[in-house]
Amino acid sequence: NISPHDRRVALLHGAAGLPGPAGGAMGDTVPLIDAQTANILGSINKFTVQQHVKVFDNCIEQPNTYTIYNLDTQQALIRVQEKSECFPRICCAPHHSIILEFNALDPAGNEIFPVITMEREGCCSKPCTGGFVCVDCCAQEAFVHAGAIQGVEAHQAGKLPKDRVIGRMKQPVPFAGGLSPTIQVMDRLPTTDEHWASVVGPTLFGGCSENCCNVPFGVKRINKDGSVSVDVGNIATITKIKPRSLTGAIREMLTDSDMFQFEIHDPSVTPQQRASLLGVLLLADYMFFERDIDQCGYNAADGFFINLCNCYFCGALFPCQLKFKK
Repeated sequence: NISPHDRRVALLHGAAGLPGPAGGAMGDTVPLIDAQTANILGSINKFTVQQHVKVFDNCIEQPNTYTIYNLDTQQALIRVQEKSECFPRICCAPHHSIILEFNALDPAGNEIFPVITMEREGCCSKPCTGGFVCVDCCAQEAFVHAGAIQGVEAHQAGKLPKDRVIGRMKQPVPFAGGLSPTIQVMDRLPTTDEHWASVVGPTLFGGCSENCCNVPFGVKRINKDGSVSVDVGNIATITKIKPRSLTGAIREMLTDSDMFQFEIHDPSVTPQQRASLLGVLLLADYMFFERDIDQCGYNAADGFFINLCNCYFCGALFPCQLKFKK
């Protein structure tokens, strides 16, 4: 006999073009995610991540929602919902504390089981984040947990139990990569964690340049001695996709709706490592692409301005603007 849950999981795998569920987490050192999640993440090498449009998002900041698709079949696989407190989100976004809940979807778009949970401590309890990174308290950091974490509130982000952590992401200290936005990715080992990859982006991005250019972040494998594996190239790529039409450009200018592609080039990347990289993708969205009125605007002091792009330096973003004096 097949339970209703297993039947819906089988439907999910069939619609997404995946093999059926199998045991184990396919190469993870400390396997914590369940077999269904391991199959979803381990059997697909190309994902699209679409942020949902929220009405009045530039007026009153709302919790983000994302859907993760199989790029080849366009089947919706996972929905991601932000949990955050209203006042810090309105006043401090995008540097507020967040908990992101990832839930697998069946072919009809219904949530069927929790996949992973991600937490990031925000500036209310970590006030130096979002600017220059000199010491640990300035660095943005996030944790990815296997499955769901019940009974937690958004203000607990960064302080959740760590017994089911499968990955950790953090800006390097000091200087956060200098002129290259960098996020270190740590893998769970039996007694500690291991820096196994770094995600590195370009110096200039954002602003009006988003309408013309994709923004690639390369995922580079890190050797045991801390050096970059130069002989294998990028093991994965995270790309912020430019709008595909004038309507898309207007939507991106007026809302926080972004689209990303995530492609795995090295099939040996394990399911839990892929889960961590999906977490890095969303962390990068909050860190670099969730700035309100990032393309053009008006203020009383300087008049009308056009933001050509943002320049990254040691964890902080500096707008490169054309200003039209009153």
